[in-house]
Amino acid sequence: MSYNVAICTQPVPPKDADAWAALDDLIQAKGQTPSVFKELHDRLTAKYPCISTLSDDEIDNGVWSDGPLWNNFGNRVAVLGVVYSRATEVLPFVVKSANDLGLIVFDWVGPSIFRP
Repeated sequence: MSYNVAICTQPVPPKDADAWAALDDLIQAKGQTPSVFKELHDRLTAKYPCISTLSDDEIDNGVWSDGPLWNNFGNRVAVLGVVYSRATEVLPFVVKSANDLGLIVFDWVGPSIFRP
C-alpha cells in the first residue's frame, strides 16, 4: 500500500474545493514536463534514491512505491507514491521541497493542500 500525493505547478484555483475539483484535469494535461519538476525530482532523489537505482539488497529500504520515479512526472502534475510505513518521515520533506520550488502539494489522505 502506498501513500500518494499530487504535486502541481501553478496556477491552481485558490479555493481548496475548486482546486480539488480541477486536479483530475490537471493530472490529464498533456505537454512537456516543466524544468521545475526536474529540479524537484533531483532534490527528492538526492535524499531518497529512486527504487530503480537501488541494488536488490537495498530495494526494501526504498521509500518510493514505484520507479523509475521520473515516470510519475507529467505536464502539470507529479503523482508520487511513498511506502506507507515511511510516509511520516518522507512527506514533510516532499512538501517542503515542493513548496520551496513554488509547487502545490495535494494530499489525498488529509485531505490537505499545501501551498507555498
